[in-house]
Amino acid sequence: MAGSGGRGRSGNGRSARWARRLPVFVLLLLLLLWPLTHRYTSIGIDTETQQGESVEGRHYRLRWPGDGSVMVGWIDEHRSAGEGPAVAVDVGALVLQPPRPMTARSTWNDLGFWYEDVVAARGDRSSEAAPQADRVLLLGAPHWLFVALAALVVVARRRRPPADTAWRGGIRATPR
Repeated sequence: MAGSGGRGRSGNGRSARWARRLPVFVLLLLLLLWPLTHRYTSIGIDTETQQGESVEGRHYRLRWPGDGSVMVGWIDEHRSAGEGPAVAVDVGALVLQPPRPMTARSTWNDLGFWYEDVVAARGDRSSEAAPQADRVLLLGAPHWLFVALAALVVVARRRRPPADTAWRGGIRATPR
């Protein structure tokens, strides 16, 4: 077809099918992961840069502390350059360890919602997530909330008619 880059309709059809199936796939993945939210798992990327006699590190994390919540954020730490050279980028994970829940300080924390912004230079208390860190910024929500949102997307997409058809009184007005 002219102007289609040689893909034709089949390329668009596969993309549309994938787009329709993606919410279902995400929902199934979240449902499968739900029991694992009661074990500690942390997946992330660590970056380090040498700053004179110290190494500054930032650790980006997706973390399940074991209390049914999911957290995303970063941890800033520094160490002496004598402990080893800086590693530019490192990917790592701890998977299915014993739970390491943080102490709830509010009703919101008891419900699984977290906002942890701790800066050692401000004199803040140390974070249970990383007691030696210079800065900890974590945002968390209960896993069940992500399951519920994914289920709502799946239900909403199933109830909406496809964009290329017209519906009149529950009857398809355009032939298949």
